[in-house]
Amino acid sequence: MASSDHPIDRQLYILSISKLFKDLATGMLVFIIPLYVANMDSLILQDMPAVLKAGLATTVFGLANSLSQPYMGRLSERLDRRKVFLTTGYITFAIICYIYAISGNFESILFFRIVQGVAIGATIPAIVTMVTHLSASTARGQAIGIYSSLRGAAFGTGSVVGGAVVTYHGFVTGFYISAGLVLLSTILITLFVKETEAPVIKTTDDTSTDGPFIIRTLSVAMFMMIVGIMLILSLLPAYQTRLEASEFLLGIAISAYVISRIVFQVPIGILSDKFGRKLPILAGIFFNAIIVYALGQVDNVNSLILLRLLQGIAMAAVETPLLALAVELSGERKVSSRVSTITSAQAAGVAVGPLIGGVFGGYVSFETPFNISSLLIILSGILVWVALRKNYGNADHYTIAS
Repeated sequence: MASSDHPIDRQLYILSISKLFKDLATGMLVFIIPLYVANMDSLILQDMPAVLKAGLATTVFGLANSLSQPYMGRLSERLDRRKVFLTTGYITFAIICYIYAISGNFESILFFRIVQGVAIGATIPAIVTMVTHLSASTARGQAIGIYSSLRGAAFGTGSVVGGAVVTYHGFVTGFYISAGLVLLSTILITLFVKETEAPVIKTTDDTSTDGPFIIRTLSVAMFMMIVGIMLILSLLPAYQTRLEASEFLLGIAISAYVISRIVFQVPIGILSDKFGRKLPILAGIFFNAIIVYALGQVDNVNSLILLRLLQGIAMAAVETPLLALAVELSGERKVSSRVSTITSAQAAGVAVGPLIGGVFGGYVSFETPFNISSLLIILSGILVWVALRKNYGNADHYTIAS
């Protein structure tokens, strides 16, 4: 358990490193699945555009993930167990990776994407709670930044690895490799990661009446951010045609976002611990709105890669201080149930983003989903600004909470 003398428990590093292989597999699947299903045979939905197929495969996973998280968070809290949720979720995830390789139609992929989404939904509240238990409040932003950076490094590499594997060895090999990587993480977590416990002393922020309102507002902003970031997944086939880009270069574009995000997460987390959460959150939201609009205008793959690099910086500015603020507003003994509101919103954004991209990109125009998303991100930023200004000024009250 983290203390004032050691604000970050070394178990945080053990947990993060053990998960690297699973995160690598997740990054591979994020890239592989949209391209895999785009031209797949379908029993019922034969006339569906390729971009909508790609979006739907991502959407059902995200919805299942999002809807299951609050229930799994409360169950984890009630049982006071976290590690078992990780191992069970990851074993299920690995089995379904193998099933993808032998599935013969689009509808079967959709079904197993739902099951896989529930499996990951069981793990996310548990992980956020473990990170909270393994860090003191004075280093909460730094701890979240460290965990997210290590996770992001593997996730970002996964898109490049996935692009290379698909280009030279095919989709089936990619699914087999993903399954093996997830099983490796499961073994490492079973052997080396210890169960964590909530602090004995109740934190003063447990009694905050304004915290739930701010958390809901932050959740809206996080949802809009992720929608804008995830539009690109269902539109990968369109980008491939418009930009005449290979799978490998598209994989680099996907990874560019994650790479820049992990570089900036820890520094931004440390700064938010010292100087407050509000400024980086708001700056990141409005910066991302500009980037999302530009992604709809891009005309070459190099510009796409650059914009994704900038989008990673914007997300780093938002995610780390936002999650740190939400944890402090929740109280450390209620993290699983309360912060799952934000992680669920993230998962919902993963689901809705590709769907919006597929529907509007497939039936209206390529630029339309980006224009809509950028406007909604601006509106969510205004909501966050009003909530933090009305309730806590610069939100510094919660920078050193508990």
